[in-house]
Amino acid sequence: MLEKRKAYETNLQAQLALWKADIDVLQAKARRAEVSAKVQYDKTIDSLQRTHAEAGERLRNLQDAGDEAWEGLKTGTEKAWTEFRDLFHHSKEKH
Repeated sequence: MLEKRKAYETNLQAQLALWKADIDVLQAKARRAEVSAKVQYDKTIDSLQRTHAEAGERLRNLQDAGDEAWEGLKTGTEKAWTEFRDLFHHSKEKH
């Protein structure tokens, strides 16, 4: 169980790092964008940063949980993670 748990948490950490890189790319594009496009980039970036922070908090809660609570938190984290992934994917496609 511990090995699966560590692998799962490591996978989530890697995904958070990828999302952070995606945010960094959007920020670079926003700096080069025209004023009208920059406003949209800024809104998207703000939303993604909030989502990233929320995903990080969920991961920390999962990592801090005892074995019994971990299984219950994992289910909620998976649902939220899917929503986060979809938001990031949609934002990348839009820009």
